Amino acid sequence: MRFGRMKTCKHCGDEFNLDSPEKRAAEGYANECPDCVWERGGDDSPPRYLAVQGGDGKMANITILAFENNDDRDRYQSAWRSNTGFHKGKSCHLSGSNSHMGGLKFRKVGENRGNSNHKGRL
Repeated sequence: MRFGRMKTCKHCGDEFNLDSPEKRAAEGYANECPDCVWERGGDDSPPRYLAVQGGDGKMANITILAFENNDDRDRYQSAWRSNTGFHKGKSCHLSGSNSHMGGLKFRKVGENRGNSNHKGRL
């Protein structure tokens, strides 16, 4: 009896468990076994997305960013949370220093500009 979701690799034809720790570490597409993902140079899956939100009223701005890798995405998210005071209440901008956000590779894929008039009137 097999446990997990079994798939057949599109490259080598071997069966693999989609829920295995090896597959989760290698990532890649659902129809690529972990060995083939690593042999082909790592993960070639679509970009990792991150949405960040401004804190201005009920209809706040939201920006969706696409990153080339998880490391850049995680570093951006950590710096954004630190610089904006995410979950810090009114003490968010008491520090004179901000986390460095340079050198991260990403592109903006979407944006929704909110209405800072929280009653929705123009």
